Amino acid sequence: MMRLSEPQYSFEQTIDECILGITGNDSLRQKLITSKESLTDAGIKYTSAIDTGELYTILPVNTNENNDPVVINTLKKNELVKAYDQYFRPRKKPARKIYDALLNAALDKCPFCGGIGTPRNLDHFLPKAHYPQFSVLPHNLVPSCRDCNMDGKAENFAKNAEEQIIQPYSDNERFFIEQWVFAKYIASSDGEPGEFEYHTSPPEGWSEVDKQRVQKHFDDFNLAKRYATKAAEQLGTVLSQINSMEQENIDISVIQSVLLQPGIDAAQFPNHWQKGMYQALIQHYIDSQRHE
Repeated sequence: MMRLSEPQYSFEQTIDECILGITGNDSLRQKLITSKESLTDAGIKYTSAIDTGELYTILPVNTNENNDPVVINTLKKNELVKAYDQYFRPRKKPARKIYDALLNAALDKCPFCGGIGTPRNLDHFLPKAHYPQFSVLPHNLVPSCRDCNMDGKAENFAKNAEEQIIQPYSDNERFFIEQWVFAKYIASSDGEPGEFEYHTSPPEGWSEVDKQRVQKHFDDFNLAKRYATKAAEQLGTVLSQINSMEQENIDISVIQSVLLQPGIDAAQFPNHWQKGMYQALIQHYIDSQRHE
């Protein structure tokens, strides 16, 4: 939805900082040291899978017979989760600076919902309960607002290509530079402000898998409702400006070029709620003129 810059810290650096912070658990410290190369190799496979849209091919750990299986070398699931919970996230640990750098890189805009919410913590894109080997992998740690973390993504993960939501760090560029979210403005018949209906309409040349992916992302994060709510907050002001200009006998074509088109141009990225809102208003006035 929103592209994030590549993490400034590598997986190897993150593991090293976690190791520095381990006290009173020499067993885990030694396991991380001896398994660092295997973990970084797993991280390379993860980032490669993002680039090709194949994160779903990485299988979750099997806990059917054992709740705490060995995941990499001698490292068990709970030990890898502990690396995050006790040696990466806590404020007084050396690795906390990496946590803060990842969180601050989002510039207070949640990438999953296009900046509607403010990130308060890091979300594991592949949940650490199922993919503990990526519990401190920077590419797997996405700044997320509460709504997206708790209600949108939660502990879900894709089991096939079509179920993959957009990975903000290095997913295919098309999801970020091409428009696939649009809106329609439905005017009110009683003189009150109308409402917007947002929907997906990916470019024709996209694969069916990519079309289904953006639809799932749109649905999982409830963007139809959340975008419409944001647009409704702005609508009253825009309609008041339009009415004032109409009372001055300013032609609708001028209103479009002076007021509405700049709203489109000012949108922060192609699938921002603001772009869809102003596009829908322009189309509404074009359609209204046709029916006069």
